Parts: sequence; C-alpha cells; structure tokens
Amino acid sequence: MRICAFLLFLFSFSLHADIFSLWPFRGNSSVASAGNSVTDVLEPQNLWREKVVINGHAMEMGVSLVDRKLKEAFRLLRLKYPNVSFAANSNSVLFEIPLGNGFRRRVFLVGFAGKDTIVQFTMDIPRDFSSAKIQWPEELPLPPGASPVTVMRFPARKSVYGTFQSPYPDKQVLSDLTRALRAGGWESTGETDSASASGDVFLRGNGSEMMIIGTMPEKNSPSSKGTLYFRRLK
Repeated sequence: MRICAFLLFLFSFSLHADIFSLWPFRGNSSVASAGNSVTDVLEPQNLWREKVVINGHAMEMGVSLVDRKLKEAFRLLRLKYPNVSFAANSNSVLFEIPLGNGFRRRVFLVGFAGKDTIVQFTMDIPRDFSSAKIQWPEELPLPPGASPVTVMRFPARKSVYGTFQSPYPDKQVLSDLTRALRAGGWESTGETDSASASGDVFLRGNGSEMMIIGTMPEKNSPSSKGTLYFRRLK
C-alpha cells in the first residue's frame, strides 16, 4: 500500500531541502489566534496553534485556512515579499520571511486538486536554531546505516515524528523498518511487501499505538529518505 502524505511542512532544512509529511494534524490541539500578521494579505482564517519541540527547540505552529487558490496566494505573497526565498511545486508553496526580531517565519501553503481553499502552516524559527546533535527517540526504529535529520515531538497529542537519511535504496530501508517493527510486536495494516509500496501503517497493543512509516528515493542516487510517525491513541 502506498502511504500518501496528508499535509506537508518544512521545519529544519534549508528551503530547497526535504519537505516531510505529518499525519494526522487534528486532535488534542489548542485553538487560538494564529497571529499571522506577516500573511494578512491572504486573509487567513485561524484554526489553532500547537506546541512542538523540533530537534530540542520548543516552538509553536499555527494552522489556518485561506479562501484562495494556491496560484493566487503565491502571487500575492510574491508581490508583498519580492526578495524573500521561496520554493514551490504544483500543490505547495513555501516562503521564508525574515522578521524584525531576528526570527524567520516559515509559511507553508498546501493546495488540493479541485478545491479553492488552501491550508496555511506558520512557524517562527529562532536565530540560534541548530540541528546538531539530534537525539533519536526511543519510540522510533532507526534502520541500519541511517542518520537522523529531524525529530519533532507533539506533547499535546503524545506523538513523535522523525526523518532520516539512508545510504541504501528506499525499498531496502522499507523492508528493514518493517522487519524491525514486526519484531517489536507491531502489526501491518497495509501491504509493505508489495513492489509498489512506499510506506505502511502499523498498530500495536490492540490499537492503542500507531506507527506510520514512509520511504522515498533520492534523485540520481542509490540513497533514500525516510519518515516515521508514532502516536499513542489511548
């Protein structure tokens, strides 16, 4: 079974590095004003803010809805911030906007086919943010030879998310992860043995814990990237 990313947001890489998936977003998060003055031109409808800890740094993520098509939102932000860094593809746009206090605001917009409303994620990255000396969480398996890239903890939802880089092909990494999870008492709900599989969902403890894994190949390289998301459901 192929696992499709639900929503995407870039936290700790440079603008042209990996954008990784998050699933699920809703649940156990506090509703508050998102304070998106930087993107007021998009007239976002604020949904909630959530505490996250990324590579040991405590931060806060804002989630909003924007009643515009992705192309229009991109055009408006480019008009307002013609000189800032950005990255874009057919269904997402990422801006990094310098703030007066030395922080950088990362604004990630995600569009959906056939929909006129997009989702906006915002996060302020501190000046001293560093990804050095990442401590890989014990909740997540790390395949042989892999190097941690990002670790995010969501205290309100009792979950942790990790990304890594591996020198080995994505299919081999997926097989290694699947084998490690099954040895740890996890049961697959999909088809990781399928030739087209890129990820899977696992459950443990009569459904009290969930693990979502995914791998993807690196362009023009035998290496790959991987993501894991662990959440206690009960």
